[in-house]
Amino acid sequence: MKYLTYYENDEIISTKDYKEAVAKLRMKNRKDTVQKYILHKYAFSFCLPDVEDSSQYYLCKKKSDSLQVYLEKKSVQGNLVCKQREEISEQEGEQILRGEIQWMKEDERTLVRDFYLQSTLNELRYSHMMEFVREVYHYDKQDYVVFDKAVRRQVDQYFLECLFEDDVKVSVRRAKTIPRYILNILANIEPVTEQWVYA
Repeated sequence: MKYLTYYENDEIISTKDYKEAVAKLRMKNRKDTVQKYILHKYAFSFCLPDVEDSSQYYLCKKKSDSLQVYLEKKSVQGNLVCKQREEISEQEGEQILRGEIQWMKEDERTLVRDFYLQSTLNELRYSHMMEFVREVYHYDKQDYVVFDKAVRRQVDQYFLECLFEDDVKVSVRRAKTIPRYILNILANIEPVTEQWVYA
């Protein structure tokens, strides 16, 4: 399982400001450190009225040159974001969306078992899908600037635009490092790799 924590600040800017910001980022970083992809996030919500959990669960599909599929558990406190992620296969993702989750009960991956437990005990159910057309630029050390040029929410067979035509959502993400001794206490936690930082 991958674990990631970072501070995040969001803002909506114009397309003109987005182009200026990208030009400055490219000047600062001569390396080609940009990632462009489409991210589908399938959100799951708790159906029981008595369940209050600050964590959000997602099935994510990140599409660029290849396809990455993973489960994500996200907790937000103020502007501090904590994420746990577990890579799964495309077939496993399709099974989850169909509600076929019995196989998750005995899985060796911690987050997969947690998802099963929340689904069976607290009625965690699929809610909606969000689509992001995303660009990510490396800013400094482990800090990143994320631009969402389009954000859409699927309702039945239709997509609703969540940004105005000339708007771009920008997020600045500054890494928050967890001390090594805490990581050693947590079971099955692996150091984060760059492919997990972006989504």
